[in-house]
Amino acid sequence: MKTRHGWPRIVEPEALDSLDAGDPAAQRSRRDLRRLHHAMGTLPILMRALDKEVGTRPIRMLELGAGDGSLALRLAKRRAGQWPPVSITLLDRQNVVDDETLQGLRLAGWSPAIATADVFDWLDQPQAVPWDMVIANLFVHHFLPGDLARLLHAISCSTSLFFCCEPRRDTVALAGSHAVGLLGAGAITREDAVLSVHAGFREKELTAAWPKAVGWRLREYAAGLFSHCFLALRE
Repeated sequence: MKTRHGWPRIVEPEALDSLDAGDPAAQRSRRDLRRLHHAMGTLPILMRALDKEVGTRPIRMLELGAGDGSLALRLAKRRAGQWPPVSITLLDRQNVVDDETLQGLRLAGWSPAIATADVFDWLDQPQAVPWDMVIANLFVHHFLPGDLARLLHAISCSTSLFFCCEPRRDTVALAGSHAVGLLGAGAITREDAVLSVHAGFREKELTAAWPKAVGWRLREYAAGLFSHCFLALRE
């Protein structure tokens, strides 16, 4: 997809996705991702997007591409006692969520569950009750246009709120991706960070990819120095 600024979106496989969960290089990359989330301000961005949409009823939340669950844990700790009870399912192709993270979620008052599956297999399963929220962070940019459209359609059939925070495809984010080594990132993360920016989003690309159906309020916006966000709310 080429924008009016002439920077086409290019999706290439990222090295971390091909590594076994127990590979030391994968473990280091997951630690790197935690540092990147801090540097990108992902948690404050996530809280600002979701806080005003949280009511008083218990929340059923699904996180796509949840990885080690560390971002969900930070969210749970920061919103403990402020949000209603949350039941969260952490979905990823590999289970790398440790017992300490699960216990931390429980101590924060959340009820965690783990789902180890391909995202399309999971979303294609009929849900007796729609999710209240589906969230994703540094996940949606992995998909080529056809799979992206399929993913967003499946999400739209499964929830009343979807939020994702992805890499922004611009020169500032690209410069930042080349500098992640300054955060102590390993070789795999240094390479994947650059690829992720080229696969990231800008302008209204996710809005254009969302199913053309009435009853949705869409917001797509830049956040911080490096992030691009998309929020879909069922009206």
